[in-house]
Amino acid sequence: PSERIEQLAEAKKRPAGPFREPEWPVSAKAKKAQVSERVRELARSKGLVEGFQGNRDVQWNVSKSAKQAVATRRIEELSGPIQRKSMDHLQFNPDAFKVSEAALTSGITERIEELAQPIMRGPVVSLRKNKSPNIF
Repeated sequence: PSERIEQLAEAKKRPAGPFREPEWPVSAKAKKAQVSERVRELARSKGLVEGFQGNRDVQWNVSKSAKQAVATRRIEELSGPIQRKSMDHLQFNPDAFKVSEAALTSGITERIEELAQPIMRGPVVSLRKNKSPNIF
């Protein structure tokens, strides 16, 4: 394989997470914050539009015509299970699942063996030096 293919076959180098601590300090100013009337107004949900109908009940009455309906022959035919021919009647090739000699003697590449190994994840350790929250 080419040098580029080898480069693409290498595993990505990823930093160990987490990228921020799960808890961080909240400032006193943020704890004492008061909501303004404008923010309250913006937080209020919109009303339902005129003519909106909510979800129907789970149970409802079945009409008389639906109770008396009779399925057509075609509907009955489609509702039945699929009838497949048995393996006795088909031309079955007994060698269809035979593994070739070449496949039995071949080996795997280093990369495939590397990918076959389970991912080893250790305890969660933060790599960040400062403990302030990471804001995206």
